[in-house]
Amino acid sequence: MTKSPRSSSGAFFLIRAAAWAAALGLLRMPAAEPAAPGEFSFITAGDMRSYTENPSHDGRRFFDGACEAMKRVGPGAFLLSPGDFDPPSAVRAIIDRYLGPKFPWYVVVGNHEVENAAVMPWVRQWLASEIPGLVRRGAPGTALTLYSFDAGPAHFVAIDTYPFAKAGSPGQKGQVDLTEETFKWLEEDLAATHQPFVWVIGHQPLESLPDMESGRGRHGGDSVSFDPARAARFAALLKKYHVRAYICGHTHNTSVRKVQDLWQADSGHARGGGDSGAPSTFLKFRLIGGKAWVDIYRADPTGRDYTLRKTVALD
Repeated sequence: MTKSPRSSSGAFFLIRAAAWAAALGLLRMPAAEPAAPGEFSFITAGDMRSYTENPSHDGRRFFDGACEAMKRVGPGAFLLSPGDFDPPSAVRAIIDRYLGPKFPWYVVVGNHEVENAAVMPWVRQWLASEIPGLVRRGAPGTALTLYSFDAGPAHFVAIDTYPFAKAGSPGQKGQVDLTEETFKWLEEDLAATHQPFVWVIGHQPLESLPDMESGRGRHGGDSVSFDPARAARFAALLKKYHVRAYICGHTHNTSVRKVQDLWQADSGHARGGGDSGAPSTFLKFRLIGGKAWVDIYRADPTGRDYTLRKTVALD
């Protein structure tokens, strides 16, 4: 089911969008270039929430436009969504259409999944399934989304920052925090991996930052824990085990910056033209040898044309 946005004059919207794109010098993205020898890549995109496909025929595209762009640039090994991907069946259908029904999609639960009684059964079923490359699951009954997996030269850890949520109860995400059980599980998992690249993924950011282009701020003060000391402990743990970056969402604003001396990659939103406050975005991570980069692809206001806006070396 898709959300029907308020409609306005489609022609007027497209004229304004075209002028905006021309002013920034944005061009239609070329066909994908072949990956460099030995390159491993993956894409993150989330917070598309209900904006999967536009039913209003006003010229805008939603998550479907992002998936088409991923296909053009080369989607890598899999797509990872750091939360707020409800309804998941509709998102999966768009992925199937553009990237293929067998294309791997990993999810990390967000606050909107936790609060939606219709979504959590799908999440639980997915977690109980054969997750590709699975290394370790969280302790039974202690986490909504807590697992790790390996892919290529990398180890990935999905964390849950809603341990006190009343799953399926609107507005009942509970106190955002990381429990002692989560810290223990996370450290054991990080200590056990021998992969050269390690990534940790959660919905909540370490620090809520404004969008890299529009400057919009949302969810100011939100973090992985209501307690700044516990958030700092989390960052210190990731640095101890040489985690390359913490990947997150929640804010709908894109940024790739160091927070507490740790790279934080916020994927923003992938709603296409459904959110005018910041450009729709997906991040493509590329690993070669011992080096890693993230390419930031962003859309014009229509959600139709995505361009590479910036590449960040995650040193």
